[in-house]
Amino acid sequence: MKSMPELLHEYETRLLKDKLLEFPSQIHRKKDDLAEARRQLTEAQSARNEEEAFLKVTISAETNPDTGKPAFTNAEARAAELINRKKISAEYQNAEKVCGDAEAAVNSLQFDLERLQDEFRAYRYVVDLTARELALLASDNLSGETGNGAGNKNRPQPY
Repeated sequence: MKSMPELLHEYETRLLKDKLLEFPSQIHRKKDDLAEARRQLTEAQSARNEEEAFLKVTISAETNPDTGKPAFTNAEARAAELINRKKISAEYQNAEKVCGDAEAAVNSLQFDLERLQDEFRAYRYVVDLTARELALLASDNLSGETGNGAGNKNRPQPY
């Protein structure tokens, strides 16, 4: 039968504990990064919305030079013109790109956070299982049995 220090080394308990202790700070950092990315996404969306509002105001204020009346008289015409202007506006396109990049960063960080949380749960289960296995080995060692109970054949079985 192996000694307890040998068993602890074989089961890599120090490594498991160290890894388990690292997860809370990693998760906390990832949550901070995600909060910052969400803040940047909100700012990017706000900038894009401001650019869109500017385009809408410009379209609404535009007049036909021949008649002096609004160039786009109904909602459908204004909506169609807005789509066209979004396509050609460099400012709007840049704001849309920044928004897309910020959203991708949020999604990536959210995925990373969930992965870390899953790994943390998995490590907790592995540590729990390892502790139970070591407890069984220790109880076998204390009772003089060899690992599977075969060392003490004269002992009555509980069933």
